[in-house]
Amino acid sequence: MKKHLLPLALILLSLLLAFSLLSLDHEWGDDWASYLMQAVAITQGDAQGFIERNTFTMRESTHFIGPDAYPWGYPTLLAPFTLVCGPLNILCLKVINPILFGLFLWVFYALLARRLAPLESALIVAVFAFSPLLLKFTDQIGSDIAFLFFSTLALFLIVGRTLAPHASAGDSIPPYLLGLALFFAFFIRTNGILLVPTLFCAQAFHYLQATPRVFPDLKRILTNEAIPYLVFGLLTVLNLVLFPAGEGSHLAHLSQISLDSLGDNLMAYFAMPAFFFSDLPYPEIVYGLLLPFILGGIVLNFKQDFPLIVYLIFSYALFILWPEQQGIRFLFPLLPLLVYFAYRGMDAARFALTDAYPRLGLWLTRGFWLVIAASFAWTSLSLARSNLAQGRGPYGNAFDPLSIEMFEFVKSETPADAVVSFYKPRALRLFTDRASLLIDTCDGVTLADYMVLRKSRGDVDQISPEKIEACNVSVALTEIFSNKKFVVYQISPK
Repeated sequence: MKKHLLPLALILLSLLLAFSLLSLDHEWGDDWASYLMQAVAITQGDAQGFIERNTFTMRESTHFIGPDAYPWGYPTLLAPFTLVCGPLNILCLKVINPILFGLFLWVFYALLARRLAPLESALIVAVFAFSPLLLKFTDQIGSDIAFLFFSTLALFLIVGRTLAPHASAGDSIPPYLLGLALFFAFFIRTNGILLVPTLFCAQAFHYLQATPRVFPDLKRILTNEAIPYLVFGLLTVLNLVLFPAGEGSHLAHLSQISLDSLGDNLMAYFAMPAFFFSDLPYPEIVYGLLLPFILGGIVLNFKQDFPLIVYLIFSYALFILWPEQQGIRFLFPLLPLLVYFAYRGMDAARFALTDAYPRLGLWLTRGFWLVIAASFAWTSLSLARSNLAQGRGPYGNAFDPLSIEMFEFVKSETPADAVVSFYKPRALRLFTDRASLLIDTCDGVTLADYMVLRKSRGDVDQISPEKIEACNVSVALTEIFSNKKFVVYQISPK
């Protein structure tokens, strides 16, 4: 029990920081609004109604925004919070993320403890527990932290069942529990499906490495190895029955694959992990120094950590193939693996380079990561203190008083069946319950009855406020609302 006190203390400190960083605002990227509307639809038994309303927004807007629906896993987790908090109590709703982040840290520690000493495991956990990047993401409604937890849990269980030091250790993990973890990772985010072939590859590798190589009998296959797939399959079928699919509209993007997109993605995702160290001086240099250790750790631990390596390869292959780059958040489930392999590579190097002073190499390795963890902790503490000193915001985004004033005007002064154009249409629908579109072309103006423009945004995802009145000669625009940030026009045919 004593060996768990340090990681437990680190996780509690991390949770304290995470809760201190929660704000009364939310950035404008309106994926979060879709997640909340899906969660509300679940509580109202109206998932199909959400699909119909959101499909109108996605298909009729003048350029692509997102899928007709995101996977229903994160909205399902959010649904109880919308009942307790209400769909617009943003601070209360965000509480889900620190909880999931704390669970990730504990599972990650358990995974590391299979490979490293307790102190080293706690040290790597501290790097993530105090990461400003990850802690700031707990302040956003989105599936990133949830998927980080469930994908790490699935990997922990895969490792436990396929590469356990003794057969009894693997058998102690119920196979149905692994099936549940695989499903929930997929339920949260579609690329969670990659964990299923990861499990299969791990099982095949375990069989090929066995000496003597005895193929499992049919009874063992049906009662052990096949059960995770059966549980995953049954729950996936149940998901398809209960929830209308909408994320499939994303697949049309695959037609945009090109040699240019493959090359750009390869370079971008190769360099992107440096962003994890962006709160340190010279993050690119830090990442560059770690890169050979990451590769060395992968090569030297290929057999021992085969499932982790397979998942890394599958994930990177998917991200490189996908035409649109999604930024560092898509690498969140891979960052713990990269840091782990960097540590293993450094650990191996210190044995080779410090024969005369082996403890010096050990403390150089530990000291490097301790400095990073301490720097992260100081930065996160400063951010938390600043947030609390400012009363948690709002900070001029979706829940800013000027934004709320505009939303309330649209909700109270436009007909219930009106179509309103706004550069973040899902956020507008969440706040106003109006059909909404993104319109950024003059020809598209006739699609809406009202148009909301952000004065400082120019022509990014909207028609420029300076050009709107002369944009389409077939309609007349009448200004009906204005504040420091927004202007609202009523659109009528001439």
